[in-house]
Amino acid sequence: MIGDMGMLIDFHSHILPGIDDGSKNADMSRKMLELEKKSGIGKIVLTPHFYLQEQSVEKFLDNRAGAIEKFAPIAEELGIDVKYGAEVLYTKSLVDEDLTKLCIGDTNYMLIELPYQRLTSGFINEFRSFAGSIFPDIQLILAHAERYLSFTSAESIYEIMNADMLVQLNSGDFKAFSKSAKFMFDLLQRDLAHLLGTDCHNITSRAPDMDVARNAISKKISPHCFSHLMHNAEKVYNGENI
Repeated sequence: MIGDMGMLIDFHSHILPGIDDGSKNADMSRKMLELEKKSGIGKIVLTPHFYLQEQSVEKFLDNRAGAIEKFAPIAEELGIDVKYGAEVLYTKSLVDEDLTKLCIGDTNYMLIELPYQRLTSGFINEFRSFAGSIFPDIQLILAHAERYLSFTSAESIYEIMNADMLVQLNSGDFKAFSKSAKFMFDLLQRDLAHLLGTDCHNITSRAPDMDVARNAISKKISPHCFSHLMHNAEKVYNGENI
């Protein structure tokens, strides 16, 4: 049953050691995995940052392979199933790249992050064109939709979500009834958000915190809503449509 211990899925994490601003080393990765397992996470999507302006796809994949070599035995030891992908920062130069190499595992799903800026109509149109040009080869997942509220309006986020993509929310942002939390609950109630991720980076300030989302969603909406998000995650993890 989805939602039982060991069956929860974290769809956004920075646990691979030494590859981005997440886990610094294998020891920290182990501690992060132990925290994930304690909260009932049994499957994790590893999504280190990919910035095209800083490195090529090939260089990123080489770096990721090195991190996986250190990480994979730890995940296997702890009995956690993983798939490797990337959190890809959007830039229009991505249209010239083979982005299938950045998809999650053997699926056609790719996690994409928007620049932290006001989403103008020009940018929204540009992004929609990009999303349309790679579909159906790649299905986009918008990373942490609520985080862009600090830079732009809710209306512009809703508008850009009209591009054919799934939406992921960060579990920790449910911790208070802030503007972000209200926005996220609205997305869930309108069935406009599909996946949850911890977006964990360490074991202190940005530790894995799926329990925050589970408790808040179950209380504010219903336990079924959280289970539905995990059901979505299972299907996407397996490369199925939702």
